[in-house]
Amino acid sequence: MEYASFSRDTLECFCKPLWQEIDYLVHYSSNIIKLGVQAEKLNAVVLDTKYSVQQAESRGEPIRSQVEDWLRRANNKATEAQNLNNEIQANGNHRCFSACCTPDWRSRYNLSKQAVSIAKEMGEIYGENNFSSTVSLPVPPPISNPTAPVPAGHFMSFESTTNAMEDVLKALKHDNNNNTNVVGVYGMGGVGKTTMVKQVAEKVMSEGLFDQVVMATVSQNVNLTKIQDSIADGLDLQFKKKIGIPFGNDLEHCKSKILLTTRREHVCHTMGCEANNKIHLNILSPEDSWNLFMKTAGTDLDSTEFEAVAHQVVRECDGLPLALVTVARALGDKDVEEWKKAARRLKRSVSPNPDHQEKVTECIKLSYDYLKDREAKACFLICCLFPEDHNISKEVLARYAMGLRLFQNVDTLDEARGDADTFTKNLIDSALLLRSDEDGFVKMHDVVRDTAKLISSSGNEQLFMAQAGSALQEWPRDTDNRFESYTAISVMFNNIQRLPDEPVCPKLQTLLLQENSNLKEVPSSFFNRMNTLKVLDISGLQVFSLPPSIGLLHNLCTLYMDRCKSKDISILGGLKKLEIISLKKSLIDTFPEELAELAELRMLDMTSCAHIQTISPKVISRLQGLEELYLQGSFCQWRNIAEGTSEERNASLEEVINLPKLTILKVDIEKVICLPSNVKFIPKWVKFDICISRSLFNRLMNVQLSKLKRVHTRTLFIDTTMSTLPDWFIEAVTEKAEMLIYSDCQDLMEILTVYDKGRLCGLKSLFVEQCHKVQCLIPFGDGIPSNPVFENLQELHIHHMESMKVIWVGQLPPGSFEKLKFLEVQQCSYLENSLLHSNIIQRLQNLEILHVTGNSIKEIINDRETGRSRGFGFVTFSNEKSMRDAIEGMNGHSLDGRNITVNEAQSRGNGGGGGGGGGYSRGGGSKIEEDSLILTQINQSHGFCSGFRILNLMMMKSILVTLLTY
Repeated sequence: MEYASFSRDTLECFCKPLWQEIDYLVHYSSNIIKLGVQAEKLNAVVLDTKYSVQQAESRGEPIRSQVEDWLRRANNKATEAQNLNNEIQANGNHRCFSACCTPDWRSRYNLSKQAVSIAKEMGEIYGENNFSSTVSLPVPPPISNPTAPVPAGHFMSFESTTNAMEDVLKALKHDNNNNTNVVGVYGMGGVGKTTMVKQVAEKVMSEGLFDQVVMATVSQNVNLTKIQDSIADGLDLQFKKKIGIPFGNDLEHCKSKILLTTRREHVCHTMGCEANNKIHLNILSPEDSWNLFMKTAGTDLDSTEFEAVAHQVVRECDGLPLALVTVARALGDKDVEEWKKAARRLKRSVSPNPDHQEKVTECIKLSYDYLKDREAKACFLICCLFPEDHNISKEVLARYAMGLRLFQNVDTLDEARGDADTFTKNLIDSALLLRSDEDGFVKMHDVVRDTAKLISSSGNEQLFMAQAGSALQEWPRDTDNRFESYTAISVMFNNIQRLPDEPVCPKLQTLLLQENSNLKEVPSSFFNRMNTLKVLDISGLQVFSLPPSIGLLHNLCTLYMDRCKSKDISILGGLKKLEIISLKKSLIDTFPEELAELAELRMLDMTSCAHIQTISPKVISRLQGLEELYLQGSFCQWRNIAEGTSEERNASLEEVINLPKLTILKVDIEKVICLPSNVKFIPKWVKFDICISRSLFNRLMNVQLSKLKRVHTRTLFIDTTMSTLPDWFIEAVTEKAEMLIYSDCQDLMEILTVYDKGRLCGLKSLFVEQCHKVQCLIPFGDGIPSNPVFENLQELHIHHMESMKVIWVGQLPPGSFEKLKFLEVQQCSYLENSLLHSNIIQRLQNLEILHVTGNSIKEIINDRETGRSRGFGFVTFSNEKSMRDAIEGMNGHSLDGRNITVNEAQSRGNGGGGGGGGGYSRGGGSKIEEDSLILTQINQSHGFCSGFRILNLMMMKSILVTLLTY
């Protein structure tokens, strides 16, 4: 028996693997078929995932690393399967010895075995795809209306503009079948073309004629990439490939159109405008000129003499709105004698050309001369050093001005920043600068810029050469021997490939070379004869080593080297007067010890210097004058002083904390243990953005969020709990924080403890994302606490909380969340039942925007008393009837005095709507073809919420592209 059992066991052990090997031959055909089936299944999921990735990338959302890794492995395995299939096809008729012999069994065995192995691995990869719609990490949106029209600013309607607007709107409303795809508006510079088309943009958006309007400026030196970027930014899209706006015959049934403005009629013809689509914007009539002038001046004419002089001034402005406004702003607070002087001056300026450019130039000069502050005039002239239609950063203006010592009685960078803001506001009030669509920036009208260049090129004390964005291929020639007299030279944003060996510029104070991306070398003696240089910008050059002559710039105060290739900057340690250094995105890997000699340094910006690994000890601590330090996306490996005798390779955070004048700190910290437990004194940081995270992705993401955080000056990003933070940090940072981002914190259970520990009563914005232990975010007990919590919170963002089943439990204490305006819940798949109960919504009387996507909740709001649902979040319907019933069921109902209305619904299917992205309809439409509702916004008016609005997230069906040309 024992022998028999042993024999049977031995036989089984021997035969089992043998039969497995034979099985590869017996089931050769079925194994190949199974591989094909598995490959098709995996390919279908890959295509769906790639589509989701493409959609996320178009929204500017970063793709999850596990998704990218999954796609890579899936693609590699698909390639293996295809290669094997090719080999199978190639060996299909292969037989050994001769054509009449049996198949090549060895080849079949190998192919079948590989097919089984690859099919198994494909199945495993297939099973790992549980991303559904969560392939990305969404970039939190700012609190704004995503479909808001282009702001037109102050607009006064006159006969000429009204007639032109009516003609433009009539042309835009024509069907594409009539070839009305390009509409042109032409008129002289300063006549008001841009202002008028912005008003057109508002009107077509309000009437629903177009789904979106974008504007782009076409400068005299055309930059196609810049135009494409402007269009993409206007549509809030990010593409890795080239983009274009389809219009006309490019796409059947496309309703996109182009509206362009230009000074020259022939441009309209070149762009393909039909004769009846070329609209001329005339100058203002005498009556309209008078009305615009007097309204802008805001002056009461208290005598017949005063009125007569005013009429004379108005006549000299030749009906040009820009001239009228600039002169009116300049003379508004002046007496009659000043008005007489202005009238005589304008009368002497003759306009031999029909475009009146000499007249408008003299009007701008007059406005410039009437500026009260020397500093305002200096800021105005600096603005002409930037390219046409450039978004001029007020921060850069402040840093340049600080280096040039333009502002009087300024002791700190923040004071200089305040002065720059004041003077740019004065220039805007004088109509010499324009507000930009982007916060923190200003623009200069092209006619005003031409005048500023004229003024700056004919001065005595200040002489500028402004050739920014002029498509230069080489350094400008000194044909009139003026280089020795220039105080400022700007050749930024050109294609210069070579610099002169040793230009003679003994009076030069400002040199702007940035964004000459083809410039790969600076001659060693280039700076030899620029001893008075105070401001130097070499950002974006492809220079791998700094020239020795840069060490001779002993008067240099402001230096920009953003995105520079040079790794060694130790030579800068000899420039003792340096106060501002910007090294953003540069390739330096070590902060050199020589820079510790810069005792006057006020600002050091090393944002996104991803290669820097070392900051030696006792270097930062010697920069005792440092006011601002920016290290986001850069160095984060601070030394842990608790480690005692370990080698001091890097600086500790204690060096930063003990800087006596530091008021602005933006820094990354990899390990919370690097924070010292005790400090000599509590730092008085006025502004801060501190990221404590072990994740490189989180630290980089925090940098990308900087634009959204502009409204908040005190931000904390952490992946640890408040209990791990030292007491001094709570006092210096958390209790002063305006924005708190909790990301990937595995120890966070809820946020009420966070509120108490961190003393977060001043918090205005809270993000909680990927904290997977949280099941209930805000759990209140049975008794109502007496003290309010989060009483100043305005925004609450909740993202990708995989374990969270409910947001709120219990009663909110009176005053809690009373200022909450924005509530966003994204990709919280396990939320149960309703998002908000009626007792919660009653407390949120200031809630304006409710954004909910990708959740399994059954309803947004539930009334506990009636048990009735009061709204929908993200709900999928099986057919048109159920969709229609849902809309009808919501419309007409109210919630706590707030009427519920569904205005738009979006399709997630392939049918309907433009661009294959799903269609949408507005509430009350004649036909509903959608299969989902996305409830996103409560419109508030007169203190009460009057209705819900559904955000249209579909691909735009029609776009009006406005091109502002020269």
